[in-house]
Amino acid sequence: MRIRKLASTNAFVAVDLDGVPGQGVVRLAPKILQGGAKDRARSMTYSLACLGRRETGVSAGINATPDEGGVALAAFVEEVAGWDDGYRFEAGKGVAPSGLGSLNVEAGDPLPGVVAAAMAACPGAATAVTDVDDPSPLAGLLAGHGVEVLEVDDPLTAAADLLFVGAGVGAVDHDGADGLDVKVVVPTVRLAVTTRALAMCSHRGIVVLPDFVVLAAPLAGNGEAKAVLAEVLDHADGPVLGACERAEAFLGSWQDELPFGRPI
Repeated sequence: MRIRKLASTNAFVAVDLDGVPGQGVVRLAPKILQGGAKDRARSMTYSLACLGRRETGVSAGINATPDEGGVALAAFVEEVAGWDDGYRFEAGKGVAPSGLGSLNVEAGDPLPGVVAAAMAACPGAATAVTDVDDPSPLAGLLAGHGVEVLEVDDPLTAAADLLFVGAGVGAVDHDGADGLDVKVVVPTVRLAVTTRALAMCSHRGIVVLPDFVVLAAPLAGNGEAKAVLAEVLDHADGPVLGACERAEAFLGSWQDELPFGRPI
């Protein structure tokens, strides 16, 4: 993993693997932390590896105020396009897809793949809770499977079959995992469950789905991501570690060394 800083504006790109094209997200705000960008790049690397693609995860940060954003984004696009490394970006926080020009890659709607993963993990599910601000798109998709999204005060303690987590990175930590009353945790954003929370869920018999598989559907289609999930759902150590091993087996087939650290 390395951080490549831009010369034309206050921005950087976290690059996980060198010498290959890749994709990820670009975000714009007054302060984008490099550590978080590295984590996102690693998560994307594992998504791509699970799909059998010899590419790297990347994650970019543009440090600018809203007033400076247009000029900073234009400088970012011009400079990175000149690198000729084949990096492409989804528009994240503070960035409009139209501003990315030739660097833009359509993110696609992750929710159909998220719901498909949830139903594969818990076919008999009847109830769900979520921490997302607007649950209506999720509720609409789940209704087609006979699953009701419950209105609750605290989704991290409410009883339900499924918990859809999308409040942000680390939304479910160790303390939160201790109070969960669900069968399956379904991430709708990357890195929503901390490492300690994953261990706690495993200890309590709660299945946590691998975000880098669940969110890989827009990269290649729901069918391919569903096939990967089906392969790891019954892994002895849980689907997250099973998916990590699957990604690492592919990475080991073309990388001299595995990247250090898993996206969990």
